[in-house]
Amino acid sequence: MPSEKIKNIFVVLLGALPFLWPALWNGYPLVYSDTNVFIYQPTPGYYNWDKPFIYGPWMLLVHGWQSLWGVAAAQAILVSQLLWLTLAVFSPPNKLRFLLLCLILAVCTGASWFVSLLMPDIFSALTVLSIFVLGFSPRLSRSLAVWVCLVGALAIAVHLSHLVIAAACVSVVLLLRFARFGVVMLPLVLALGLLVSTSYYAFNKLAVSPFGSVFMLARFAADGHVNATLGANCPKAGWHLCAWKDRLPTDSDVFMWDSKGPVWSHPGGPIGLAPEASTLVSLAARDNPLGVMASMLKNTSQQLVMIKLGDTLHADSLDVTVAKSIEANFSSAELARFKAAKQWSNALQERVQWLNALVVMVLVLSLVLSLYCLWRALMMRDTRAIALILLLWVGALANAFATGALSKPHYRYQTRIAWLLVIPPIILLRRKETA
Repeated sequence: MPSEKIKNIFVVLLGALPFLWPALWNGYPLVYSDTNVFIYQPTPGYYNWDKPFIYGPWMLLVHGWQSLWGVAAAQAILVSQLLWLTLAVFSPPNKLRFLLLCLILAVCTGASWFVSLLMPDIFSALTVLSIFVLGFSPRLSRSLAVWVCLVGALAIAVHLSHLVIAAACVSVVLLLRFARFGVVMLPLVLALGLLVSTSYYAFNKLAVSPFGSVFMLARFAADGHVNATLGANCPKAGWHLCAWKDRLPTDSDVFMWDSKGPVWSHPGGPIGLAPEASTLVSLAARDNPLGVMASMLKNTSQQLVMIKLGDTLHADSLDVTVAKSIEANFSSAELARFKAAKQWSNALQERVQWLNALVVMVLVLSLVLSLYCLWRALMMRDTRAIALILLLWVGALANAFATGALSKPHYRYQTRIAWLLVIPPIILLRRKETA
């Protein structure tokens, strides 16, 4: 292997290190109660109804039931490599400039916190970066193109919201670089194939999201679009939700997860409720399309500005979720390391509040500088620079729609991808040549 390639690999590995600082400071990778599901996913006979059967098996490939540190390390390397390839779209990367990019993103944005988090969230950003690299790189080898395509497919498939992000980003490529449209569609097609095949394997259903209508029903109910449909059709329709008419929860999380709420009071739980949910969502959208669109716009707008660290750093329910799954599947030493971390003792949330002001300040400054970079790129007809800015912006907007409008606005959802918006000025401010 040529020495320059070895140097590049070393620099990419070095660039991954800053993204692990929250995990190192915590003493263990960051976890969330849902991490429990992903640890259990690859165990025999375990099929969860609400999450794609993708991230958990991928985690197993890198932790091998030895240590969850492997997952955080793998995520850091993937982020570092795609940042390297993003720089390479414009020119052969300067190693020091690349390391500076990684350092700024790791310290001044939420990127490192989601790299260190054992959840699919960091892959929302990888979805965007992989499509940009495939769509606009002038010097990607065939082997690297295949690799980025596979990483992109994984990134899209690990969370259903990433399908929306990918579709939006592909549309940017369609507009700006039509010749690459077929290439950037490949990860999306592969991801759809993965989702359909795993749904068929687990539930004998040929569907991307067999029970996703339950989430949409919760969102519609919280926005007030279901009661009118129930009023017009109950009790004649015989729906389970007829018993909930005029007393539906106005919080979609309560609707979804309250053990005595509409979903879990159904004899078949969410799986049993899914066909009824599909019908109700279709009828509600047909009966009040303008109201539904207005709610989606409101929720998207709200999600777009919800950028703050903290809502995944608490220890709530970790004793009955992640601790149990680590105890059941890993060594006692791994469990001891997990319980020795700051997060286990609820010592993280308050300690990171100072970072939020920095994250927002850097983001606002980056948006202002990106506007200047966009104006300059338009004047220079620099297609690649225009594409970088627009694709990252579109990715962030699509993320806000996919999570806020179709689920519920949460700080975690937008913070996981907002760090991408800091990239354009770092790469483009000193760029001289045109595409």
